Parts: sequence; C-alpha cells; structure tokens
Amino acid sequence: MADQKYALLVDYTYFSGNHAAEIACKEELGLPLDQFGIKEVEVGPFRKAEGSDGDAWEWFYIPCPTSIFSEHWGTGGDKAGQRPLAVQVEESASMYYGTLEEMQAKMAEFDRPMVLFQL
Repeated sequence: MADQKYALLVDYTYFSGNHAAEIACKEELGLPLDQFGIKEVEVGPFRKAEGSDGDAWEWFYIPCPTSIFSEHWGTGGDKAGQRPLAVQVEESASMYYGTLEEMQAKMAEFDRPMVLFQL
C-alpha cells in the first residue's frame, strides 16, 4: 500500500525520556553517532505561569522522528507498516505507530496532550 499514510503518536505525558527509543532506532538502522532516526527533545524545566500552583513545573520529553525515520517507516519506506523497535522498547508504552487513521483514532481515546507525527 504505497499510498497508505503512516504516523507516530506520542503520549508525552508519560514518555520516559531515557533515550531508549533514540538508541533503539539508531541500532535498528545502523546509524553513526552523529545521525538520528528519533531524537529526544527536552522541554523545561521551568515554573508554570503566575496563577497556577506555585510548585507546578513543566518538564517533559518528546521523541521527534527525523527524515531518516520517515524514509524507513513512512509511506513507501522499506519498513512501512512494521512496528519500529523504538516503539517496542519504550518502557512507558507511550509511543504508537500505525496508519494515520489508526493513530488519529488512538489519539481520540485519550484526554491529555499528545503529539502526532505524520510520516
């Protein structure tokens, strides 16, 4: 199905940020140290705005798929439709991969912030 669109869904509320997805993707694709299929990006820490709980902080990680990831697991890629190792190893089970339609439906099951990457 070359015309099928694929996507990566991330529930970053629970994403661990332990770099397991990053390392697994690098290993699965045999990438050198300076290249990434997925790169985990840290946001924060910073204190939330005035009016919120004084002890409330914002601090999370998002695994961002690069064009290298999309070349393999995106539409027409050699691994399209196969479950990426990066998704399998994430201990918090907060990453999902599938068709764009499947990932949109999965995202609708949750009532919290998530990120959907169309590959």
